[in-house]
Amino acid sequence: MCRVLGITNFDYAEHQDVVVRFCELARTGMVMAEDPPGHEDGWGLAFYQRGALVVYKSGDNLLEETDKVVSILSAAQTSPVMILHLRKSAWENTSNTRHAHPFFIGNRAFFHNGVVYDYQGLLPAINQPGLGADARDTEVLFYHVMSCPTRDMGRDFLATAALIQQNYKFSALNCLFSDGKNLFAYRDFTKEEAYYSLYKAYAQNTCFISSEPLDENLRWEMMAKGEFLAIDPRAGG
Repeated sequence: MCRVLGITNFDYAEHQDVVVRFCELARTGMVMAEDPPGHEDGWGLAFYQRGALVVYKSGDNLLEETDKVVSILSAAQTSPVMILHLRKSAWENTSNTRHAHPFFIGNRAFFHNGVVYDYQGLLPAINQPGLGADARDTEVLFYHVMSCPTRDMGRDFLATAALIQQNYKFSALNCLFSDGKNLFAYRDFTKEEAYYSLYKAYAQNTCFISSEPLDENLRWEMMAKGEFLAIDPRAGG
């Protein structure tokens, strides 16, 4: 249960206001009716520099570390893909850096908003090395994707998503992820449609994907249930 933001052709000079507004969702972001306010159980950031994935993660409240994120992105200046995540943990004793998103292997980074309740059933099919013994649903979901045979991240994700939809109990499969070339976005949910939202917006050569609208000057459109996007920054998206 989280908030996510993805930006293609990220340029800090142009997009800093969007980043700061997103960071404020740690305090003001929408929550489900039965939940306390805030998305304060950690944060994670992924972007690319000279073709290599750069990841920062923390188990602390982003409200206390917004300056750190701003400093990192200000120094990076630009990236073909940037993804930022605010965590509201669904699992006890996991509000730490270890369980903060993203999970990543090589140049591939994965972020998720939602819960796969019976994720343990995915474990036998995982052959990708490195899965932690204390892994929870998002990490298991990612390693299942990475164990699929085609090594096409978008296609393998859709195969794993279809398996979960047919055989597992989940609240949502809202995901942002990247293979270093594309920004992928997917929205699906079984409850709380208003909370498990993903919006898309476009400006010049940039695509924004966000759990909530962040800039009134952009035209935000809700992604449909089951909608999948593969956005290539090189194509101006």
